[in-house]
Amino acid sequence: MKPLAMGLGLTALVGAAYLPAANAQNDGEYVSREEYEKLKRDFERMKAMLEQMEKRLASQPETGASQEEVATVRKELKQVKKEAAEAKKQAKAAMPGIRKFLLTGYGFAGFSSSDLNDSSFNVGFNPIFLWKLNDQIFFEGEAEFELEDGETNVSLEFAQLSYLFNDYLTFGAGKFLNPTNYFIERLHPAWINKLPDQPLSISDANRIQAKAVLGAQVRGGIPLRIIGLERGRLGYAVYVANGPEMNDDGSLDFKNYGGFNSSKTVGGRIGFVPLPGFEVGYSFEVGRARDPYSSSKLDFTTHVIDANYVHIYRAIRGRIDLRAQWAWRNMDNSTGLGFDNEVSGGYGQIAYRPSLAQLKWIMDLEGVFRFDRQNQPNRSSFYDENRYTIGMNYYFNPTTLFKFAYEFDDRQGAKDNDTLLFQIATGF
Repeated sequence: MKPLAMGLGLTALVGAAYLPAANAQNDGEYVSREEYEKLKRDFERMKAMLEQMEKRLASQPETGASQEEVATVRKELKQVKKEAAEAKKQAKAAMPGIRKFLLTGYGFAGFSSSDLNDSSFNVGFNPIFLWKLNDQIFFEGEAEFELEDGETNVSLEFAQLSYLFNDYLTFGAGKFLNPTNYFIERLHPAWINKLPDQPLSISDANRIQAKAVLGAQVRGGIPLRIIGLERGRLGYAVYVANGPEMNDDGSLDFKNYGGFNSSKTVGGRIGFVPLPGFEVGYSFEVGRARDPYSSSKLDFTTHVIDANYVHIYRAIRGRIDLRAQWAWRNMDNSTGLGFDNEVSGGYGQIAYRPSLAQLKWIMDLEGVFRFDRQNQPNRSSFYDENRYTIGMNYYFNPTTLFKFAYEFDDRQGAKDNDTLLFQIATGF
């Protein structure tokens, strides 16, 4: 076939081959993976034919053809390649599962029996919705369904729209998990948390940090090779959010979703990962809380340090999981309280799972020990507390486990409250 005729024939052939993909995109219909893979193969084959045609036009001009005719064929070939690439892109976008929506999350059911409270069962369900609009824009949201006092309570855990600027910078806005609280942001889901409850400094009524904040954040990671180091990376997050309000007892109400405090809280975290499985971080928060006893604002500053290490050692035939976090908050004095409103607390936890054992039922066991400490302001209505928790877990699969734990509670100035806990949790 002569080059001119071949060029015109390929133009028609490619247009006919990719017409179904374009029609599917325009009609809002999906193409199957098989159809997409066939179109992909056809595209690669025709791309090679077009490149061969271009070489022939360049090296063997057709006898009797004018330069204008040759230029026309080359222009048509270039346009066909552009249209074929666009049709391939449209076919990929029309294939289900490439974009759109993903439902994930977790659920749990448990039982608790303590010295000071009636024994009871509990249950929760947390669906997480993920939506990828395109390669730069993502949405994530989590709802929480829990039974309390005979009713189903529904709350919005987080809802955030994120824009990925590049590999090192992401912008997000909405309600998001507090990036300065490592446990909440990365470890709190029931199937990830290795014990049935959360540390005192995170779950206590006078907790030190917010679990979630309403505002905007920028975050990302920077590989250390850009400054000459062979390995390691730095992770960072900075946010601005609605400020809290101080309650009558000195604790902070972080659920400021209606803007009752015009002051904003600014926080951030920097984490250093020198090697896989090991990270240390420092976080801070500064802001103002409205004083319920006056019209003034009280400045506060929170500092947090955390360390996390996970590694499999063949010498002990298993995996070691170490977690630690300590936070302290300083706050201006309120004349209505009559005491220095400073609070601190944290936890240390170690877990061991014999993942390299020979027997499967042994491999699926995991022992856990956690120490909690919460220091409350002097002369406040709260009390200092130490808590020692031992637990044993059994994994049915990587995301489903049964937890047993017993807590030895030591409250200073109040009656101890030892607690027996069971929980089964699953992630999906």
